[in-house]
Amino acid sequence: MSTGTSRRLSVALLVVAAFIAGVFFVTSSGAFLDGTLFGSAEAQQAPAVRGDVSEGIETATELGEAFAAVAEAVNPAVVSISSTQLVRQPTGGSGGNPFQGTPFEQFFGDGFGGGNGQAIPRSGLGSGAIVRPDGYIVTNNHVVENADELVVRFFDGTTLPGEIVGTDPFADLAVVKVDADRLPYLGFGNDDELRVGQWVIAVGSPLQQSLSNTVTAGIVSALGRAQGINGLENFIQTDASINPGNSGGPLVNLRGELIGINTAIATRTGGFQGIGFAIPVDIVENVVGQLIDTGDVERGYLGISFGPISQSLARALDVPVGSAQVSSVQDGSAADEAGLADGDIIISVGGEELRTSNDLLAIVANQRPGDALDIEYIRGEDRRTTTVELGIRPQDEQAQRQRRDRRNDDEEPTGRSMDALGMELGELTAGAAQKFGYGSEAAGVYVTDVERNSEAFRDANIRQGDLIVNLDGEPVRSLREFERIYDQIEDGETFLLTLERGGQDGRQLYRTALTK
Repeated sequence: MSTGTSRRLSVALLVVAAFIAGVFFVTSSGAFLDGTLFGSAEAQQAPAVRGDVSEGIETATELGEAFAAVAEAVNPAVVSISSTQLVRQPTGGSGGNPFQGTPFEQFFGDGFGGGNGQAIPRSGLGSGAIVRPDGYIVTNNHVVENADELVVRFFDGTTLPGEIVGTDPFADLAVVKVDADRLPYLGFGNDDELRVGQWVIAVGSPLQQSLSNTVTAGIVSALGRAQGINGLENFIQTDASINPGNSGGPLVNLRGELIGINTAIATRTGGFQGIGFAIPVDIVENVVGQLIDTGDVERGYLGISFGPISQSLARALDVPVGSAQVSSVQDGSAADEAGLADGDIIISVGGEELRTSNDLLAIVANQRPGDALDIEYIRGEDRRTTTVELGIRPQDEQAQRQRRDRRNDDEEPTGRSMDALGMELGELTAGAAQKFGYGSEAAGVYVTDVERNSEAFRDANIRQGDLIVNLDGEPVRSLREFERIYDQIEDGETFLLTLERGGQDGRQLYRTALTK
């Protein structure tokens, strides 16, 4: 017999053997012949789960019920925040717009290397957590930064305009206020109780508003993370799914308490890859309280540069591996006056042992200037303690001075609320002219605010920052001139306005009409 014939016979014998074995298996199994696969016998129930496994299922079911209860309690206190920034487009540009000056200009103004000075709305989406029943909401600074309009959407679909109470770019936090009362809100948890491996839940609006109040669960993956994102970093790392749009939303524990504000992800694709970061609740609570009370944030300042210590040094000195080593001390700073020096190794601050060197910055930054802290440190082989009276961060002092200057600059010496028209007017200040892109020679009455549901916004296309230059056929250069002309218009009469948008470099005049 040839080799090929022998091989074919072997294969045939294997096929026959497999067929016989299959027939034997099927015929010997009543479940196949008598069950639902071939026969008409009643379907059989799956065998009962063993007792020890059943207990595990009950535990898992109880955990699932806990997640559901937390989601049900937390969701009404979580909002989505839509921000709109009016971006002034530069005029001219290479190539220009061949349709400029024609009816097609508005359709092609952005695609030919230059604009017409028109304000183009740019939209963004983030999340927020209600932290007081009278309408105060915490979110990320980068969610509301430079926004001209904010719209807050609640769990039940209600929308309200939002107003920025204060921002803290250093910690990437902001507080937004809505005109509402008796709202559901989240209580603050305890940062000291956070542990790696603890279950947590993230809630927010990932990717788009239609996905608002999405609930995801995970654990605390690590504590004390720094990623070079913010000035103040002591992040909670979590594997609860977080995506763009979740920024500003809450991270809560299984008691439904706020333990962090979701702010960033580590990713190579732009989407979630299992690594998210949240600002811990102790920082959030401190910043929110100050922003609500004063609109500003003051932080304690030690005046040192520092870094982590090596594991070998920690073993040699028998100190916690989270201790911080001082690399330099600023002359005349709080640390200098307290006697700290280069090379000192800080073990604890304010009675709290450092888990990581990042804890040092977080603890100090959560104090106010003038507060006293006990610092335990190692110098050489000596263990010492000193008391530091904290100063104020130079950056904070400068930022607060700039904010005060802007507020004084933007204050309207005179103003008028046009409630019937749904807008407010004021004299154009230098600060407002710079903000809305007008030249130094611009003057007149500008729209300081406009209600989104008003005739002015909806029908007349009037926006915050628009400059009124003509009213009812007469030029307007001051609020007094506007009031004089407006008061002569009869109630119920329709009048014309000429407005400027975009400033002198991109001067765009347009006419519209309102009814008194």
